[in-house]
Amino acid sequence: MNILVLNWRDKKHPRAGGAEVRLHKIYEDLSQRGHTITLVTSRFPGASPSELLHGIRILRFGNDYDFWIRVFVLLPRLIRQSDAHIVVEDFNKLPFGTPLRTKTPHLIQMHHLWKKSIFHECSFPLALFIYLMEQTLRIVYRKSSFIVVSESTKKELASMGVDPSHIALVHNGCNLTYYTPPREESTAPPYLLWIGRIQKYKGIMDALRAFQLLHTSYPDLHLAIAGDGPYKEVVAEWIADKQLGHRITLHGFVSTEKKRSLYRHARAVLQTSYKEGWGLTVIEANACGTPVIANRAPGLCDSVQDNTTGLLYRFGSWRDLARRVKEYVETPALEAKLRENCRPWAERFSWKQAADETEALLTRKCTP
Repeated sequence: MNILVLNWRDKKHPRAGGAEVRLHKIYEDLSQRGHTITLVTSRFPGASPSELLHGIRILRFGNDYDFWIRVFVLLPRLIRQSDAHIVVEDFNKLPFGTPLRTKTPHLIQMHHLWKKSIFHECSFPLALFIYLMEQTLRIVYRKSSFIVVSESTKKELASMGVDPSHIALVHNGCNLTYYTPPREESTAPPYLLWIGRIQKYKGIMDALRAFQLLHTSYPDLHLAIAGDGPYKEVVAEWIADKQLGHRITLHGFVSTEKKRSLYRHARAVLQTSYKEGWGLTVIEANACGTPVIANRAPGLCDSVQDNTTGLLYRFGSWRDLARRVKEYVETPALEAKLRENCRPWAERFSWKQAADETEALLTRKCTP
């Protein structure tokens, strides 16, 4: 098959995230199986307008502001140039309008719906615009077929009028040979780990406030923050203002090797996001044998098995997060049980399985 993929970013983009990890893991695999993959994505400073990356032909143009409208205008030409048998549109914030521009078979990749959570992240005018554009799902995409990464997203799409029979669930995978439990116990001071892109909607302030509430009760416990993003300076200023620099470490962006080490030796991972499709960090942490304490948010309530592989706290409540951390730290039997269950749960998710299921969906969609 010749597959044309429309996505805002590729994995080289400075703001690439979990969606880009999934895209490249699956479609690099499919390219090795003989499929021709063309990825159309936005250009960033220093990026080549085109390149071949691990079997995927990447075409870059536009920027974060005009990429979506340029794709809408150019889509028929892009389909002809790539001789595409099928178009895969990643629907994230602003749609590309694939059903309006072509009769070529298409699939819509949906990680999560923003809905009202977008107002936690953007200024009101921009958030309102994105919120309204997302509502086009109800009309423009009503008859489209979707791939989602969690039951939460499937339910959200169904609530917007999409036929559940048109929604296929393909979970994210995990590199299970790389993310493995540690061979030796850590001798470093115990720490909680927050890892991800530092943005407002990721709930980083909830983690900080919960730790502030707890830190005097647990003088040996630290908080490690790994990641970069537009909210990093706000976080750094808060830490300095509260004089917690000796207990909270800002690692910034970390290498894959450093990330694995942080997972392996953390007491627990905190996942505080207000909206996720699934949560790649959850399964990576679990693969390393580390439980996750997470917001009871869409996506996270699917990837975290409450009281089995981690703990869920009341949505958006940093005080309840602190309560659950306290429960975890003070109950060795609970921690031991969660740790024992982490790896078996993670082993249910592989990138090969995700590629197999995606290939089957694409093949069916292309078959008359």
